[in-house]
Amino acid sequence: MLPEVPSDKILHMLGAVRKLLDGGHLADARRACELILRVAPEHGQTLSYLGQVARREGRHDEAIGHLSAALRLLPDDRDLPVLLAKTWRKAGQADRAETLLAGYLAKAPDDVAALVEFGRNLMDLGRVAEARDVFGRAVSMAPRNQLAQSMLGMALRQLNDRAGAFEAFSRALELAPDDVIALNGIGNEHLEAEQFGEAIDCYRRAVAIQPTMIKSHKNLAFTLSLANRLDEAEAEFRALLAKTPQNSEARMDFGLFLLSTGAYAEGWREYEHRWQFPKFDEQDWGGGLPRWTGPGQPAEHVLLWGEQGIGDHILYGTMLPDLLARMDGLATIAVEERLVPLFGRAFAGDRVRVVARGAPHGAGAQCPFGSMGAFVRLDAADFSDGVFLRAEPDRQAALRRRYAALGRPGDRLLGLSWRSINWVVGSLKSLDLDALLPVLRRPGCTWISLQYGEVTAELESFAARHGIVIHQDPDIDATRDIDGLAAQIAALDGVVSTSNSTVHLTGALGRPCWVLLPAGRGRMWYWPREGERSPWYNSIRLVRQPQAGDWSGAVRRLSEVLDDWC
Repeated sequence: MLPEVPSDKILHMLGAVRKLLDGGHLADARRACELILRVAPEHGQTLSYLGQVARREGRHDEAIGHLSAALRLLPDDRDLPVLLAKTWRKAGQADRAETLLAGYLAKAPDDVAALVEFGRNLMDLGRVAEARDVFGRAVSMAPRNQLAQSMLGMALRQLNDRAGAFEAFSRALELAPDDVIALNGIGNEHLEAEQFGEAIDCYRRAVAIQPTMIKSHKNLAFTLSLANRLDEAEAEFRALLAKTPQNSEARMDFGLFLLSTGAYAEGWREYEHRWQFPKFDEQDWGGGLPRWTGPGQPAEHVLLWGEQGIGDHILYGTMLPDLLARMDGLATIAVEERLVPLFGRAFAGDRVRVVARGAPHGAGAQCPFGSMGAFVRLDAADFSDGVFLRAEPDRQAALRRRYAALGRPGDRLLGLSWRSINWVVGSLKSLDLDALLPVLRRPGCTWISLQYGEVTAELESFAARHGIVIHQDPDIDATRDIDGLAAQIAALDGVVSTSNSTVHLTGALGRPCWVLLPAGRGRMWYWPREGERSPWYNSIRLVRQPQAGDWSGAVRRLSEVLDDWC
């Protein structure tokens, strides 16, 4: 039988545990809790502290056990339901946390901390509109609760209410200038507005206040890269990865940063971490086959498969001729079905066949397209002219005759694409036809639309307002008929386009192309940070925005370039 310990002595020991917890001395706090529980095994507050220790150590199952026991012993404690719900949420069981909090809030509807945690839980469940309403209730009950304001900002941001989010984050910072959630949120708003200096300041403050704030650290490195502060960006990426070497998203982003600076060997290695990043939305088209380790390694039959979108297929596809020349044995190239005719024409042969992704192949090893760079693009000198595709000759010739008849004898035939549908930065890479008036008004050109998507009404409205016809070929669907689009491009004298898949197709066909390139977030990693040339395609010239959002400067420069070319 254990001796009874005076309650004042237990209280004294609990005070010591609290100080150890606050100081981050988790091992000592655990030992102190275990000592108390030897003599008072049903002591609710001690079980609560032990649960908090386990929670901070990442042992969620153990923490749930201790906190659940504590709540049974202390059913009126207002902190325990929130702590237990947080732990359920961290353990990936947001549904159990929701049940717990809903029951508790039915009895204590004025508990702001529980309301905020309930909202966070709804966010994890993807019910963002409901979370916004919950955070709104919390803010109305406690306007000076900075966490409620910050989380309201997070919900509003996810619902694309940027003005509301900025206001909520700003209120949170007024209440607590060291609120890292609000600092990161304000930084994100500045980042999306292409205000890189302001964003960097916010992220730096957040990282200084809370060095373990990985989101802010990653955002800082990324934004320094966008601002072309390359030495600082690299230092931040390396510092971040020293803290979290298993952070696959950060490693993938670092890889793209390195590739954008020409550090190809290390860049390709880091970019391989995309396959460990849960949000990298690409299935294994190799069906679980072992990864091929490159030329010189024994493999009788290798599956090389295209990943991501049409433009990525073509960009990475520029490496296929070099890789195939170094391979022994057979190769099956698996691409998006729309690209099978083009790639089949490019790589027809005894040792190579082209199929649609998902088709039977019989290979014994696999390599995704984006992983080929580690074998054939380790240095700037390794790049080719980028030309590897050929249009269908008869279709190309017929289109050339048809398009030449649309204008005056001697006119240049120019293709035009002005929009990107990239769901993240497509709006930054797109512009209105009216913005291109200085180019489209120039004499001696017949313009052919290469824009994918439904644009008939847009072209008719533009012609009615300005008297300028951009011809649309009703026989070619630029979204579905990529082989037809290739024939169009090959039939033209040149192409003007924003940064989208049309550009990659034009470069891979070797046709002249002028790319209206956005600054800031809209510039993709494969376009160099300065100059007008691209290492990927010799026929492409880059016409850059002088600053983010300024298409007028880029269009003026394009007009000058076309004057010289024509």
